Amino acid sequence: MTATGTPRVSVVCPTYNRSRAITRTIDSVRAQTVGDWELLVVSDGCDDDTEDWVARAAAEDPRVRLLRVARSGHPSGPRNAGLAAARGAYIAYLDHDDTWHPHHLRVVLGMLEAGAEMVATGCEYRDAAGREVAPLPPLSCCWHPQLQLMGPMFEPSRVAQRRGLVEAVGGWRAGAGLEDWDLWLRLADAGHVFRTVLEPTAVLLTDGGTRRHRMPRPHRMPLVTLTDARAAHALLLELRAGRHDAAFRAACLADMREWYARMAADRTFARPADWHGDLDAEVERVVTGAGKLFEELVLVPQRGRFALAKNLLCARPEHARRATGLLPAIQSRQLRLLRELAGAAVCAPAGSSDPALVPGQ
Repeated sequence: MTATGTPRVSVVCPTYNRSRAITRTIDSVRAQTVGDWELLVVSDGCDDDTEDWVARAAAEDPRVRLLRVARSGHPSGPRNAGLAAARGAYIAYLDHDDTWHPHHLRVVLGMLEAGAEMVATGCEYRDAAGREVAPLPPLSCCWHPQLQLMGPMFEPSRVAQRRGLVEAVGGWRAGAGLEDWDLWLRLADAGHVFRTVLEPTAVLLTDGGTRRHRMPRPHRMPLVTLTDARAAHALLLELRAGRHDAAFRAACLADMREWYARMAADRTFARPADWHGDLDAEVERVVTGAGKLFEELVLVPQRGRFALAKNLLCARPEHARRATGLLPAIQSRQLRLLRELAGAAVCAPAGSSDPALVPGQ
């Protein structure tokens, strides 16, 4: 605590029916090398013994505080309650099934006190058995407003920010998609920027039972649209057959290199402060090492037409429209290949009328 007894940083941890397992998360905060924090564990109407375990921790350490809110079924409500009760100049988030390494708060506070508004650290992804699932590539710790628009970044347990920023853009919002993606995008739209480090300071649970894996995908990003259902289905099968993978990987690499070069020239672009690798080489490594292509494409009826589209986890239709609108500028070569293949599918014997190939519609 500071000389006045006010914590430097408030840690907001929403929880629901975590029971004794919540103590691992709490203990990871108590083990921080920085001591002037408060931990606000916000119970979202827990009806098991989770609150008892939090109360025991609070009895041992007065920096731990238990807050109770009515059941909302979504972490945004408890997070907003935690923000309202927070006393620190800075806010850090920690989900109830994640933990921190002892130096996490030291790292994020060092960046915030050096002038950053929002910071994100690297992390380790581990399954329920504690096994590391996959290393975090440096590109995942690069940030730019366009990257924030196009994909989910930075789970809450990796993020800290100056107090007041979130409330100024409307707080955490509930929804069908990723509420953190929604919030970080609104902050970016308000002109705020992330600064990052690659060093892993958080351990995140990644498991089929976590909420992210159960989320519906209510919005889609159309890539190419055809008027004939049989031609659209033939195109999907042709893409999944793998015969065009090499051409699409080459197009993707050229598109990505060009996009990252444009973003890197922008002062808002953030690369990890502790990573000094070659950005272009990292783009090539990620693209060439990607898994199967087109597995996530779906065929979607659209007002008498048929779109090949990607599912999106974003929370709101406007977000999906914006991402779709940016796509032609950042994937021009890939979309051109799709149009060429779609034209061939329409010209095949099973096809029919005008293909109406309009990416993004």
